Amino acid sequence: MKRLTQGQYRNSIADVFGGDIEIVGRFAPDYRHERLLAAGSALASLAPADYEQYDLMAREIARQVLSGEQGEKNLGCEPRLTATGTANDCIGHFIAHYGLKLFRRPLTATEQSQREAVVSEVVSLGGSVNDGLQLALASLLVSPDFLFRIETAQPASNGQWQLDSYSRAARLSYFLWNTTPDATLLQAAHEDELMQPAGLRRQVERLLASPRLEQGMRALFTDMLAFDRFGELSKDVALYPAFTPAVADALQEQTLRTLTQHLLDAGGDYRDLFVLDWMPMNRTLGLVYAVPVPWASGWQTYQFDSEDERQGLLSQVSLLSLHAHAGSSSPTLRGRFIRETFLCQPIPPPPADVDFTLDEAFAVLPTARERLQRHRKESTCAACHHLMDPIGLTLEHYDGIGMLRLRENGSPINTAGELDSVAFEGARGLGAALQNHRLVPACFADTVYRYAASGTEIPHARDLQAALNEAFAAGGYQLPALLRAIANSQSFYAAAPATEEDQS
Repeated sequence: MKRLTQGQYRNSIADVFGGDIEIVGRFAPDYRHERLLAAGSALASLAPADYEQYDLMAREIARQVLSGEQGEKNLGCEPRLTATGTANDCIGHFIAHYGLKLFRRPLTATEQSQREAVVSEVVSLGGSVNDGLQLALASLLVSPDFLFRIETAQPASNGQWQLDSYSRAARLSYFLWNTTPDATLLQAAHEDELMQPAGLRRQVERLLASPRLEQGMRALFTDMLAFDRFGELSKDVALYPAFTPAVADALQEQTLRTLTQHLLDAGGDYRDLFVLDWMPMNRTLGLVYAVPVPWASGWQTYQFDSEDERQGLLSQVSLLSLHAHAGSSSPTLRGRFIRETFLCQPIPPPPADVDFTLDEAFAVLPTARERLQRHRKESTCAACHHLMDPIGLTLEHYDGIGMLRLRENGSPINTAGELDSVAFEGARGLGAALQNHRLVPACFADTVYRYAASGTEIPHARDLQAALNEAFAAGGYQLPALLRAIANSQSFYAAAPATEEDQS
């Protein structure tokens, strides 16, 4: 069971009922596990207070779906009860139609009859048929079968277990499009097309060729880069007056556009993201980057000079501001982010007995490099800071919101650093070091795979990872090649046998 994220819920409702449905209510917070919200979806649950909110959202959605002209359009027939008080074919068709879309599989006979009985009971208590339909539809929307992606496995001919057709359709659709399966994919599941390699490939190619792939990849990168944290990001307005909510929104959009333009539109090499000399730019961001933006509105590509400090993904203000303090930069936070996100090297939290009062003696030193000397001398701090600080210090030409500076407190900033014994200087040097680092493409392949699996433990994962790395390299480190390799792999749809704990 994987609880729908807020984005998946919204996308699913829009695809099932139309984009004009307004969702009003508070979502249960998403849970991040091993750096991914997608992985946390397999561990997320719903508290009673959360369920009440989803119930309120469901009732309001059902009201909109069945009200006025919208209701007539969605029904397409006259719902009424027969002389014996049972639902007519119109009611049955409506429940079955939206039940399939919401549950991502056909309703069982019991599930169908229960919803039809709801309509009859509401009418018997003095309500209208429309009132009953609204309640029946709301019951679908608050069911665990909608709020959670419940995957079902079946035994395969080789003695292993594998996902059934409808579970495959849902996993594939939420991976590539971040939304519920469309009618074509559900029909393919109904015909067991997804259980055959050739049929699976046809559907994978269809999903990859769709413009909706960009929506899915934006969700992937938003999760990978933890952009959900922007909602709680705070900066000292006295120090950084340029950092406004509009700027924060534009920063996220800039990075997502960079990723989709390079990896999807241009079919670029993933490793080259770290050395790109261009960025999408709009007028809102012109002040932050201190570059001229002659166009009045919209986004255009801005090309930086060959000697400019800005180069590559890590010089974008979104990442620099997100991994910094409210009133200052942070080489440690930035170094940790790079290690964990692009090299898949988790950094343990500080030990419980660290004495942070010792930092006061170093606070008067002018630059971050000098202030961080204490961490390299303390035995309890040195091991981890040795992994983070030499990377983060190379980005010190960018302040707490990522604006360019050459001095800190009047002192020149030294941006020399090293990554796994490779010495370099500044953001350009760091980008080149990451472009050539052997772990960077392997880490990305692992991240995309874990995102796709959404917290599910896949049997023989090590063999699958090796195959994905090989396919990624053979495809020129292009994102579609990696997506195709994951989505077509039979191992991706394998399942471990249920344990007694699972069955209970």
